[in-house]
Amino acid sequence: MLKKDTKTRQAEIVSAAIVIIGETGVRGLTTARLAGRLGMSEPNLYRHFADKQAILCAVVDEIGRAIAGKAETIAGMDMPADMKLKKIMESHVREVEAKCGIPRLVFSEEVHVTDTALSDRLMRTIGAYVAVIERVVAEGIGAGVFRADIGAGETARTFLGMIQFTALRWSLSGFAFPLEVESGRLWDNFHRMIKI
Repeated sequence: MLKKDTKTRQAEIVSAAIVIIGETGVRGLTTARLAGRLGMSEPNLYRHFADKQAILCAVVDEIGRAIAGKAETIAGMDMPADMKLKKIMESHVREVEAKCGIPRLVFSEEVHVTDTALSDRLMRTIGAYVAVIERVVAEGIGAGVFRADIGAGETARTFLGMIQFTALRWSLSGFAFPLEVESGRLWDNFHRMIKI
């Protein structure tokens, strides 16, 4: 059997961690459970990450790449600002729906109270995402697509809050409703509020 390189193995560990967090929450993520899921020993796991905190930091970085990175790509596309925002929201929701561990990590006590390094890292990730949305909103205001009397920063934070609250409700319900359908309704309402 071919030995996997560190980067590949780390990506597998992060993906498995997100799945476990989706199933059991952050507290349910243990190195023993993670190693067992991947069919490796705990010492082998520690060859790739120093500890659980390092794994969670890598999970936050992956969330940033998946959500903020895609938002940045969409923001650079040649289309009206409202269509960019819609596509960013759809991309974000698809990512959360595919990885239900995301809301369970973002809203966990471990992130909010227990681990300040992790909460700082998540805040930077959220800040980068909101900055992309703010630029798109400002672009839309400048182009006359969005109302001139809305604040770009406040609108960007409202946009994220709308997604986050829906993801929280979805997680609390045990993923009982289609996230994409709910977010589509919210987008339609939000769009009516900000467009000219």
